[in-house]
Amino acid sequence: MKGTVKFYNPEKGFGFIFSEGLKEDIFFRISEWKHPSSPNANDDVEYELTDDEKGFRANNIRVIQSASAKQNTGHSSHKNDDRISCPSCGKKIVPRMVTSQGQPDKSLCPYCGTVIKKFENNHCLMQHLYGGRPHIHLDQLREFRDEKLLTNSIGKLVVKMYYKVSPILIKVIKNRQRIIRLIYWSLPRPT
Repeated sequence: MKGTVKFYNPEKGFGFIFSEGLKEDIFFRISEWKHPSSPNANDDVEYELTDDEKGFRANNIRVIQSASAKQNTGHSSHKNDDRISCPSCGKKIVPRMVTSQGQPDKSLCPYCGTVIKKFENNHCLMQHLYGGRPHIHLDQLREFRDEKLLTNSIGKLVVKMYYKVSPILIKVIKNRQRIIRLIYWSLPRPT
């Protein structure tokens, strides 16, 4: 695989390679670095990808083009610098993605942990109402959707319309949460 060294800590002997193919950072140790010079940010490398209980690892890393060679040939790293500045610590960063149940939840500064962006990707009203937590009722609804509704054209249309209307209803609920809570608590309770 190919990638670009994103970060290297010489004191601790480890770093990360950004892999365009995987769209994530791959951990490496200096013992896997097969080049006479030390790793530098923006070195283009080729490596073998392995997977263990802690995630992906880069092994047998070879330099394709060093950062200094790229600068000398006019491929300055500043031209395609897609990093942003952290609003809290001010360092140039590529935010780290935090997921919840396989969906993007938020991105964080890798240095200070500041939340850079929260992702609102919940397009299912029922999942939103359950707070995104797993629940047996959600599982039953998904089973009904998959086994009954998605097996015929009318059911597919109902599902399609549900997912078009859900984000709108979620926004309405979020904007009216205080009013909804007041109404809920003012309702008579069964005795």
